[in-house]
Amino acid sequence: MSLEADTSTLQISLLILQFLGATSLVGFLGLYTAWLAFPPELLIEAVVDKSKAFNSESKIKIKNSGRLPALAIKADAENLCARIGGIQMTDCGIYGGQNLIGRLAHGETSEISVRPGIGMNQGMHISEFSYTLTLKYQAKLFLLKKTLSKKWKVQLRNFQDGYS
Repeated sequence: MSLEADTSTLQISLLILQFLGATSLVGFLGLYTAWLAFPPELLIEAVVDKSKAFNSESKIKIKNSGRLPALAIKADAENLCARIGGIQMTDCGIYGGQNLIGRLAHGETSEISVRPGIGMNQGMHISEFSYTLTLKYQAKLFLLKKTLSKKWKVQLRNFQDGYS
């Protein structure tokens, strides 16, 4: 037993659904579901040492492994403990900085400073440095916007023959 649909009934049904806005609503719900299922996902891919002598010039390589682009990426540092030259900082925080990366598409990478929000001269040596890095970023679908965040514990370690 097979059911055959009358083509004129199908066309009339589609016209009624289009008039009611159901086809655009179904398309929007599909896009919204994809937005929720495949959000941008940031991860730290590597730490890049720009100079073997000065650890203050290191960079953190960020990668977007999600399907949608990550927008307006900002970095906050909490529980910052550092010793830079003769300056000692304990339990500090750096919040609400400028956008470090405007847009990071799927599979794309970018580098941020290992010391977000701290201005230093080039060629300085950091003796102690640890903090909780929070990357805040947005996912956008038409007029809808969702703010996401990820946290990592970052700690500089100095050794006899270098640092990591």
